[in-house]
Amino acid sequence: MCCWKKPLLTKRGLKFASALVAMALMLSGCASKPTHPDPIAQRPARDHIGWSLQGKAAVTQKNQNSSTVNLAWSHPGITHDRIRLSGPLGTSPLDLQREGDHLFWLNEGRREPLGSLPLNEDAQSIVALLPLDSVSAWLLGYPDSPAGWAVEITQWQVIEGWQVPRKIEAYRDDLSVRLVVLSWDFETTHQ
Repeated sequence: MCCWKKPLLTKRGLKFASALVAMALMLSGCASKPTHPDPIAQRPARDHIGWSLQGKAAVTQKNQNSSTVNLAWSHPGITHDRIRLSGPLGTSPLDLQREGDHLFWLNEGRREPLGSLPLNEDAQSIVALLPLDSVSAWLLGYPDSPAGWAVEITQWQVIEGWQVPRKIEAYRDDLSVRLVVLSWDFETTHQ
């Protein structure tokens, strides 16, 4: 007799999770035209480690409704990130890990290649567009903007003496991502 496990994500949830994976990786902000920057506060160094953030994000694809997700992102090392995405669709949270240029998802505690996450075709193409090596610097407000992406910080905030993004918008082709950072935590002192 065979037992079927409940799927990790529904079909709608897979599409949403796919867009969220893409959003999580490219949520960032170029600092080229900041609004209301604090003239005294400093930005953390682009390779600053020991930070985490909590926020919300909205992902919109052309001619589709916007989907929102809760985001928890930590950056414990220069080439490492831990990302947790959760949303209102009743799906299980999605945990991701980045090591260098490689992104993995956690499946019942096991690290699996992102390619094994059952994503639809649209989501796979979104994930393929993501510049994995730039994301953590973007989240700190540095202006690296890979070809095809338009990224803008629309609001800054000062947390623990650091000037960091509060609202970020990024666009590429028919995809838009908006992020609001609700809280930051810096584990190390100013460098």
